[in-house]
Amino acid sequence: MTVTSVRKELISRLFGTGRQAPDRIRVGAPRPASAELDITPHPDKAISQRATLLAALADGTCRIHHLADCRDVRANLRALISLGVDVRPVGPAAVEITGRALSEFRAADLTLDAGNSATTSRLLLAILAGSSARCTVTGNELLRSRPMAEVIEPLRALGADLTELQETGRLPVRIRGTALSGGTVDVAVDSAQPVSALLFAGSQARGPVRVTRRAVARDHTERLLRWSGVEVAESESALVVSPGQPRAFDLQVPGDPSGAALLAALHLAAPGSHQELTLRSVGANQRRTGCFSILRSMGAEIREVPLPTDGPEPVADFVVRAPGPLQGTEVAGARLVQSAIDELPLIAALATAATGRTVIRDASELRGKDTDRIATTIALLRDFGAQAEATADGLVVEPRLPRAPRRVLLPPDHRLVFAAFVLALLSGGETELHGVGAAATSHPGAVADLARYVPVEAL
Repeated sequence: MTVTSVRKELISRLFGTGRQAPDRIRVGAPRPASAELDITPHPDKAISQRATLLAALADGTCRIHHLADCRDVRANLRALISLGVDVRPVGPAAVEITGRALSEFRAADLTLDAGNSATTSRLLLAILAGSSARCTVTGNELLRSRPMAEVIEPLRALGADLTELQETGRLPVRIRGTALSGGTVDVAVDSAQPVSALLFAGSQARGPVRVTRRAVARDHTERLLRWSGVEVAESESALVVSPGQPRAFDLQVPGDPSGAALLAALHLAAPGSHQELTLRSVGANQRRTGCFSILRSMGAEIREVPLPTDGPEPVADFVVRAPGPLQGTEVAGARLVQSAIDELPLIAALATAATGRTVIRDASELRGKDTDRIATTIALLRDFGAQAEATADGLVVEPRLPRAPRRVLLPPDHRLVFAAFVLALLSGGETELHGVGAAATSHPGAVADLARYVPVEAL
């Protein structure tokens, strides 16, 4: 059996055939919610990705439950299987992964395709840089256009032997694994992904690695490392990771805050938003729940009910309703922006129906995502007749209720697909959305979420 057929069989056993988002849908006129208002969002993609890679480095067999089923997590699993890691499905969305010492990663002349997953590619670069492997990490056209220098250059400062095969600071990158040294490296962007990559690398280096950073961002990697026995010290401006092999662990992945944010945004955009929507067992890490803070500033009522957990992340139920019209707001400051970075297109979509102007600042990182999310968000809003302008580090949205266009061609970006769902709901008319399949990057079931509030027909 070939490696490709093994990967397909194992992933099929883990997730089944998988839900596929249709690429084209017709959205009808809104209706009061006909589905239950008590929902458990899909599992957290960011934690699922980090946990599967951490498990591959652990000192025994790890079990991960409630694993996210999406293209990015599948990219992780395909890479691990290709590297010879023992990955075994043990139930619906549950997997066992047996870790190994970094010196045991000896793949030669292997190409690992991360698809569209920046997290997969950046973490693989960091992990394999300190291994004994000789391989190449690449991705699809969109991923190959995204910046990688913020990972490549700090890794080189630790001794990594990395070669860009086409364009400086871009994939594909050839790795000649070698032992990494300790030291101090700097991350010159706000994103959490380069920091996470360097923490993975530092946990396998010869000495402590100090990572200085511009902004405090999501800390799933730090939490997972500490929880599995790897020492990570943190200050406002830096993190220090000490070398150590993670202990084997048993993890229940919480609900995805981004998935919860989509459900909340759809509810707030729909008739009946005065009713309470309860979102169950959601990851309540404050570095991921900035969207809910912004929605509160827009006048939404959101209650957070903490739940017991034995994992590294806080978990809570979120109860959402709109007692009245939403209000315009200002979103600014690195900490708040980072905690809501993936949901800013959703906020911009909701802002079209607010009673005043909404200004988003300090969000220049949006330009380096799957698309330039400042430009693509502005274009999407204008497709729906909204009034919005780009700024150097964000955007300004004026209150103007969206109009339903006959057809919208969506960019290949799952976060923009979700924003389009909110705009289609707010516009209240018949609209065709083309390019919806990109939702499968993080949430193949997103169309079913939209269908709670409007008739949806696959075309």
